[in-house]
Amino acid sequence: MSQDSARDPHAPQDATAGTSSNRSGRTSAADGEAGCGGEPGDGEATDDASPCGGVAGDEAGGGAGVSPGGAARHRRRLVAALRRDGLIRSAAVAAAFDAVPRELFAPPGTPVDAAYADRVAVLAADAAGVPTSTLSQPSIVAIMLEQLDVRPGHRVLEIGTGSGYNTALLAELAGARGRVTSVELDAGLVASAAARLAELGPGGGTPMDLRHGDGWRGSADGAPYDRIHATVGVDDIAPTWRTQLADGGLLVAPLWLRPGLELSVALRRDGSVLRSVSVARCGFLQLRGPHAAGPHARPLSAGAIGLWVVGEALSGADTETIGLLAGRKGTAAGPVPDLTDRRWWALALSEPRTVLFTDAHGAPAAWGAYDAEQAGLAIAIDGWLTSYGDPGVADDVMSRLADCPDVDPTEMEISAYPTGSPLPRRPSRGATWRIIRRDHTYRIHWNPDRGSGRER
Repeated sequence: MSQDSARDPHAPQDATAGTSSNRSGRTSAADGEAGCGGEPGDGEATDDASPCGGVAGDEAGGGAGVSPGGAARHRRRLVAALRRDGLIRSAAVAAAFDAVPRELFAPPGTPVDAAYADRVAVLAADAAGVPTSTLSQPSIVAIMLEQLDVRPGHRVLEIGTGSGYNTALLAELAGARGRVTSVELDAGLVASAAARLAELGPGGGTPMDLRHGDGWRGSADGAPYDRIHATVGVDDIAPTWRTQLADGGLLVAPLWLRPGLELSVALRRDGSVLRSVSVARCGFLQLRGPHAAGPHARPLSAGAIGLWVVGEALSGADTETIGLLAGRKGTAAGPVPDLTDRRWWALALSEPRTVLFTDAHGAPAAWGAYDAEQAGLAIAIDGWLTSYGDPGVADDVMSRLADCPDVDPTEMEISAYPTGSPLPRRPSRGATWRIIRRDHTYRIHWNPDRGSGRER
């Protein structure tokens, strides 16, 4: 998958989630890949084995030197592992994975077993070595393709071509009667992907149109599309994607909501509104270009080497202040849920001051909250909240956590309304949150079928 981007950090992992290179370019277990098992802060998949049972290393081969039969065996084993773990559910996605030789899209010199391992591969990096495009982990590719539900004859728009691997899978699913248009910011990646795809001819001759451009703008002349697949992370859906999607069509995108909550959301267009039909955990490189959001993850100052902080609209000055506050002697504020407790996700949705500290690879280390105006910081470590600076921030965290439900992000209902448009009455049961971005207002609802919630 392309990364028209440079990603936001970690996404704590579960059976439908994973981590990736973050917005700063730190490389986690995968770019949008799914890790398996876990709650908030479970850490990452290792580089040596597929966390979801993918193939790693029974038949080392060298790219072009591997026999077609050897690569085919790896494909079959990968498909079997992804089916066993419930990540591939349909015969169509299984057939597409089995038909497309992933090793052709991996970086030059990649051994065939590494090409089929359930982990990310870096395709391109900037002058500082920060990844700008990656070949995504097979597990998240499978999850998102199942969410997208491409049918034969569909017109598909892909945002972020990358190596062309996901483009080839989309072509297999759309077939010769369909069409795949793909937009990529990196002209070099467009050229190399086009050459691979021309040689491969996926989908029995599916028409493919690869374009160099800003994916935020989509591709209006091919609209309306039955399906739109963004392979780059965003914190707001591009309005052009919504308007270029056919009414009733599906859009799948990695959506950053708040720290710890980057979700692969399948949204169905209903007039001017996008309504979720499925949600999975993920982590992706973020959109690059003139419409990119500011970084959500920033490194802390020298006092906390190796730590990063993830938050809403944090500036460089904020991270300096956080580093200084954390270097002071703190005051114990009280017991709080541990790092893996799902109530922290609810806090992040209800409290925009919530921050998440991670290690250099994006693995969660501690939850907290920061208020620049109050010059206050609260950090939760080992089940205890410590206050630095103004104690009001820690008091707010303690108070809000007491009301936070134990949420499951994959059970959330997410709707995107054009910003400024009226929202319907909130649901009477469950918890409802609202996040306002430039182009859309997001209503997130979670109903555990217990009690009544209020919009937060």
